[in-house]
Amino acid sequence: MSFSLFSNKKEDLKRRIIDDLVRHTATGKRELEAYLTDTGSLADSLVQLAPTSSNRYVYPHQGARWLREYRNSTVWDEFTCRCVLALWRVFQGSGITELVHGESDMSGLAEALLELDLPFLTLLDVFSTIHDSYYQERHKVLVRNAVYRVVNKPAYLPRLCTAAQDACLYGRFVALSALDDLTALPGEEGALAKAELLACTGESSKQVQRLLLTILASHPDWAGDYADLLKSKKAAQRLMAAEVAAKLGDALRPQLEEALAVEKSAKVADAIRLALGQEAQPAGEEAPASLDELAARVLKGGKKRKLQWLLDHPLPTLHLTEGGEVSQDRRDALMVACCELGRIGRSETAAQLAQGIDQKDLAALANEVYELWLAAGAQSKTKWVLPFAAVYGGPAMTPKLNHAINEWPQNARGAIACDAVTALALSDDPAALLIVDAISRKFKFRQVKAAAGAALDNAAQELGITTEELADRIVPTLGFSADGKRTFDYGPRSFTVRLTPTLELEITNDSGKTVKNLPAPGKTDDEAKATAAYNDFKTMKKQIRTTVTSQKARLEAALSALRCWTGDSWQALFVHNPIMHQFAMSLIWGIYEDGELQTTFRYMEDGSFNTVDEEEYQLPEGARIGLAHPVELDQETLEGWKQQLEDYEITQSIQQLDRPVFRLEPGLESCRSLERFGGKMLNGLSLSGKLQGLGWYRGSVQDAGGFYTFYREDPALGMGVELNFSGAYVGDENSTVTVYDAVFYRAGTVQRGSYCYDEPKEEHIFTLGEVPTRYYSEVVYQLERATASSTETDPDWKKESR
Repeated sequence: MSFSLFSNKKEDLKRRIIDDLVRHTATGKRELEAYLTDTGSLADSLVQLAPTSSNRYVYPHQGARWLREYRNSTVWDEFTCRCVLALWRVFQGSGITELVHGESDMSGLAEALLELDLPFLTLLDVFSTIHDSYYQERHKVLVRNAVYRVVNKPAYLPRLCTAAQDACLYGRFVALSALDDLTALPGEEGALAKAELLACTGESSKQVQRLLLTILASHPDWAGDYADLLKSKKAAQRLMAAEVAAKLGDALRPQLEEALAVEKSAKVADAIRLALGQEAQPAGEEAPASLDELAARVLKGGKKRKLQWLLDHPLPTLHLTEGGEVSQDRRDALMVACCELGRIGRSETAAQLAQGIDQKDLAALANEVYELWLAAGAQSKTKWVLPFAAVYGGPAMTPKLNHAINEWPQNARGAIACDAVTALALSDDPAALLIVDAISRKFKFRQVKAAAGAALDNAAQELGITTEELADRIVPTLGFSADGKRTFDYGPRSFTVRLTPTLELEITNDSGKTVKNLPAPGKTDDEAKATAAYNDFKTMKKQIRTTVTSQKARLEAALSALRCWTGDSWQALFVHNPIMHQFAMSLIWGIYEDGELQTTFRYMEDGSFNTVDEEEYQLPEGARIGLAHPVELDQETLEGWKQQLEDYEITQSIQQLDRPVFRLEPGLESCRSLERFGGKMLNGLSLSGKLQGLGWYRGSVQDAGGFYTFYREDPALGMGVELNFSGAYVGDENSTVTVYDAVFYRAGTVQRGSYCYDEPKEEHIFTLGEVPTRYYSEVVYQLERATASSTETDPDWKKESR
């Protein structure tokens, strides 16, 4: 391509990028266009971009894709840097992570921004946003290291000293790490770096405190400075000195003993005793006499300032269940206790402060705080709002968090979505854990799915059970009685809602007449009862949809991978739970020994069990019960069960008996790859959408945002499968791709992640004959569905796949 053609293409891309970014803004369109087409210093970027804003959740996908294309053809030029700053400031960082590929690329961006005179603290804010957009710590480390290596220079020493005190949390991490290296400089520069590190020992952030402790403990030659800190007027500095001294052995024993004799802070005194090898003394402070006194302790030291962004708005008033208002200090202390916890979890102090407060008032407060947090940009530094909202927000908060969990990853906010799903698992709303369970089984974004799985694992460990057993326990009854009925009382009249075997709602009035829907309260109804019943019904309808969707997914997974229950656990779930009772009656079950089907049966509406020949059946002692798969059934048994269900007019709740069956062709048992779909050509967006909808994931993203595999893993079987294809680019999959082969491998043996080039090793790949018959059939069925739109085949696909 000639220089002029290349130049014209770049200019055309720039124009399209600018137009798309401007189009997606809510205010300040002219200002943004002027900024993107300007030349010169970036020093006043914040001022220039101040008038420009976008609506929440808006992300210029097309513009970001064009920007990635533009970026791949050039260095970090001024235009790209301006676009990065626009994405950061106007679109809350959406799309930036798609432009940077690895630590060296991030360092290149940092260098370019500094060369263009972007203020140092602003640079740290930009990379803080990139840092927070990642969920895994290894990625966060890459972002921290990228800027650290750029600014770790004597020329930046004054700015690092300022950043160590005034920057965001990420910025302080970078600045302190760089200052530690710069203490090795001779003369005044090294002394300045050291003095700044010591000045930061009063830092309030626990994360920064841990970093400082590591840094200072690596400098035993500064023992004299730590001795001086033991005499500081600030308790935080004395505490840090004591903790450092504990890591230095007996180097400061005399100074510690001297400090202990005059120390007034119980916390610092305990730290000094620990450094001296003594036992901590019981705290002299007695338990608070009242919850108001506890609130005063929580707020001590001006901690209410952390809530100022909330307190600037009117907040709901809380009342006690026994009457009377809750003081504002107690309300604020409740939130501060959650804020001070420092992790996504339940605060015991907050739980104490919440005792006796009306639950509806608490829910109103939690919902209002959550909405204010969203309006303020849902910042990661105030993410304590997520567990506060989940724990106290009641059922109304569950759909809000679920909506955010689905939206955030699409806008480059996967990390905060992971925090949200962890918080959702703390909710007492039965629907919340169901949603977390559904996310852990099938979710488009792998990191959020993993976070949901981790949240369920933690909950299961606390109960001493498996995650599948937990999933069984959290299936709600939704107020239905054992016979699948629930009554809604309007006072002078009532309505009975029955859950049918097809999992639909059948509503009848007092006279037994079927009605289409529960009517709105009328003039002759008891207003309080009717309104409550009507609202309960609307909530129940939403919950039933969530529950049915979740349980269908669970049963599909159980059918695919052969999950078995003991007789007792099967009856507890499928007989005694009125929701699962309906599922159980429409499905065919099997008794298994060592994974092999022994016999089949059906659960009847009257509670008895039936064979395919319609003879009564008794569950054997020690039975292992699972869903029968048609690949295991001979034709006579399969047709017999189909006829029986037809005779009883039963529609199966999931596709079971009519499920397509795929068996391994003879002679392919020793093959190490599945080539059944090799050469199929189809739209990449169609392939990606269908596979991800079936629980598969994109493989590792490699250079320029390309990926060349899809995969799924089933830990219960210890097996995974990886599909190879010609490749596509994240966010730009709308082109024709060619499917290659698939391999079955040992689950957990392939590393996944951005710029990770791992693949199944030969020793971990299964031959097709080693794959369980049921699992083989299910994988082929899914790949048949995913490639069904293909109308063309590439006969030379094997040459291309090499």
